[in-house]
Amino acid sequence: MKLFKSLKYTIHNENGFVLGTAILISAILLLSGVLAVWTSNTEVTIVRNEGQMIREFYNAEAGVVDAIENYNSGPTTWMTNNFLSSDPTVANNAVTSNDESGKVVATVEVRCIEPSATPIPSFSDAANNIPQQLHIGSPPPGSGYSLKYFEVRRYSLTATSTNGNTQVQVGAWKVFNKF
Repeated sequence: MKLFKSLKYTIHNENGFVLGTAILISAILLLSGVLAVWTSNTEVTIVRNEGQMIREFYNAEAGVVDAIENYNSGPTTWMTNNFLSSDPTVANNAVTSNDESGKVVATVEVRCIEPSATPIPSFSDAANNIPQQLHIGSPPPGSGYSLKYFEVRRYSLTATSTNGNTQVQVGAWKVFNKF
């Protein structure tokens, strides 16, 4: 009987139980808080990096658009007389694209698309490894240009963001009168 009373006393004895429970709950809350701060810092870093990647992509894309729009005038002039008179296998030009404050946002490498294009030492691997096509060809069907009087010349534009992490590459063609 004495054993039964001792067991009953031990089961119903709550001395120190609140202190132990409070320490356990405090530890759980502290751990939850630390994990929440850690997760928050990780998410902020992810968002910052994603924003930087998007900004770099838009800068590289803006460089391509700038070079296409200002091919013979403005700050990204690349279609110069020297460029047009060079052999298509070696014709190249590198220009920079700037934002409205004059800060360089992208470097654009332009070259003729040619089946036997020779790598240009100063160009990036992306600019040297372009799809091979004929440089001079007929205007695309439905373009509105006569096959008899006009021809197109194909060019590759590779824009690299300022810190070099993002490249955008496009192919473009320009219509010329047949000579």
